[in-house]
Amino acid sequence: MFGLSDLPRAEAERSAMTALRRVGLEGYAELYPHLLSGGEQQRVALARAVAPRPRILLMDEPFSGLDARLRDDVREDTIAVLREIRATCIVVTHDPEEAMRMGDRIALMRKGRLAQAGTPEELYRRPADMAAARFFSPINEIQAVCEAGLISTPIGRLPAARSPQVGAGGGGVRVGLRPHHLRIVPMGEGARARVVGRRFLGEVEHVELVVEGVDERLQVRADAGAVPSIGTEVGVTFREEDALVFTADPDATDEMSP
Repeated sequence: MFGLSDLPRAEAERSAMTALRRVGLEGYAELYPHLLSGGEQQRVALARAVAPRPRILLMDEPFSGLDARLRDDVREDTIAVLREIRATCIVVTHDPEEAMRMGDRIALMRKGRLAQAGTPEELYRRPADMAAARFFSPINEIQAVCEAGLISTPIGRLPAARSPQVGAGGGGVRVGLRPHHLRIVPMGEGARARVVGRRFLGEVEHVELVVEGVDERLQVRADAGAVPSIGTEVGVTFREEDALVFTADPDATDEMSP
């Protein structure tokens, strides 16, 4: 049996059945692989990996071949099994949601070098640069100017002290705002904007705004049903604590992967 050849046959069979039981497939032991669904085959692969009770596992894009719903189920099963056998697992993935859902810690790589490491919350809330911020979600990148201790953008100001990278000195900086951190408010509040696109996504709507002084359309996530019609003049604002501020970084567009 795979990974259990050093054990007596009876003990190897017990270990194999225990591994299958962990992934909910103890009744499938006699079936050939081609008779199993994609998710079941993935669970068998997991059972084979954990049957020898390894202390450490390396998984390279383990769920990439599964559809979204099945991927979520198998991923949760995998986490449960790894916790049960108390194994350390290194997962290589290009999926940011997968990295955050599975990892106690994430190591973000850029061109083969470590760009940042920390907990999922640390990397999401305090990314090292714009490339790291962009990896975890879409982000609005806005050119800004730092002067006299203030960072000025076309949609508002915030204190330069919020970003240790920038300090109080002058110069060009970039502010990143995730779509759900922008708020659409009545005309006269915040910066003046115009709704130029909206797409219903169920509980939320994806909204596009144009703002004078901002080169790209701002991408906003707003509650469904609370968005004015296309062409409406509105205001847009944000909270200081939600802004990510970085110095101009020529490497910020480099490809990232955890």
